[in-house]
Amino acid sequence: MRGNSLEASGGRILFVGVGTSGCRIVNLLQGRGVQASFLFASLDEEDLAGTDGVNMNGWDDQEIESVVGGAIAGRNLTFVVAGLGGSSGSSLAPRLAKAATVAGAKTFGVTLLPFRYQKWMEYRAGVGLAKMKNHCGGLLVIDREQFVEETLEELPLNRLYETIDSKVADALEALFVNEDGRSPAVEIRKLLKMMEKGKASLEIRDLACGFDEGLAALVRRAYATGQDEVDEVMIYSAGNRPITFEQAKFSAEGLKNLLGNEMRLHYGSKVSDRGSSVVAMVMAMKQESQLRIYDPVAQVLGGRSLDDEPEQGLAIDLGIPTLD
Repeated sequence: MRGNSLEASGGRILFVGVGTSGCRIVNLLQGRGVQASFLFASLDEEDLAGTDGVNMNGWDDQEIESVVGGAIAGRNLTFVVAGLGGSSGSSLAPRLAKAATVAGAKTFGVTLLPFRYQKWMEYRAGVGLAKMKNHCGGLLVIDREQFVEETLEELPLNRLYETIDSKVADALEALFVNEDGRSPAVEIRKLLKMMEKGKASLEIRDLACGFDEGLAALVRRAYATGQDEVDEVMIYSAGNRPITFEQAKFSAEGLKNLLGNEMRLHYGSKVSDRGSSVVAMVMAMKQESQLRIYDPVAQVLGGRSLDDEPEQGLAIDLGIPTLD
C-alpha cells in the first residue's frame, strides 16, 4: 500500500506523551486505535495514571536514552507531545526528544503553549520551546489561548484543560491511520514537510458552532498571523463533517491575498462516526518568524545559547513564582 499508510510515510511511529497534557493526549490517541507505539513519561506520578508510563524524576540522560532507545527499536519516526511551562514539559520533553534523535529516529515536537494570563510560565515555556527546536526536525505548536471562547470560559480549569487536550487529540488523530484502516485526512509526509520548515502552528475550531463559522475563524486567524509570517497552509476536518467544494473555494478565495496564487494551500477530510467534529489548520511559519510571548527568552539569554544541561536557563531569578 502506498500513499497514506504508515509504512509508506516513513514507517513505524512512536508517540511520547510527556507531563499532564502530553500523557492525556497520547493516551487518547492510543485509545482511539492510532497505529503506533506509545511511551508515557513525566516527573509527576499523577500524570501517569491510567498508563504504563515511567516516572523519570531524578533520571540522568543515560537512563532516559536507554528507555527511549528500547521504545524506538524498529521505529524511525517519533512525536514528542508536551505542554510547555512546567517542569516535565520544559525540561523532560527536550531530553526525551534528544534521546529519540540520538537513537536514530526522525523526531518532531508537538507542544502546547500556556494561556496568556500564565505569565509565570512564559520563560520556562520559551526555554522548553528553544530546546525542543534544537533536538527536533520540526515543531507543531498549539497556543491554548485559541480555545478561550465563551463556550469554554465558564468551565472549571481542570475541565478546560481536559477539553482542550481532547480537541487536540481529535485534530492529531485525523493525521494518522487507525486500526480499522481509516485513512488520514492528509498525507503524513505533507505535514512533516510543513513542520520541517521550522515551526508550524495548529489552530482548531469545534464544529458545534457551525462549519462555515469555524472555517471563517481559521481564515481570520491566518490573516492575523501576517503575510510575512505564513509560508504554507493546510486545512482539514475530522469527524462527520467533510469539507465541501464551496467551503474549499471560500477558504481559497479568503487566503488568496495571503498566500498568492502559488500552490501553498492544501485540504483534507477524515470522516468518522465520532460525536465531536473539528476543523483544523496547520500554518507553516517562515524560518525567521517569532511566536507570540516568547521573546523574553532571547532578551534574557542575549547572545548566549542554550546548552544541553536539563535545567540550564530555568533557574534564573525572574521574580516570578517557581513551579517546583
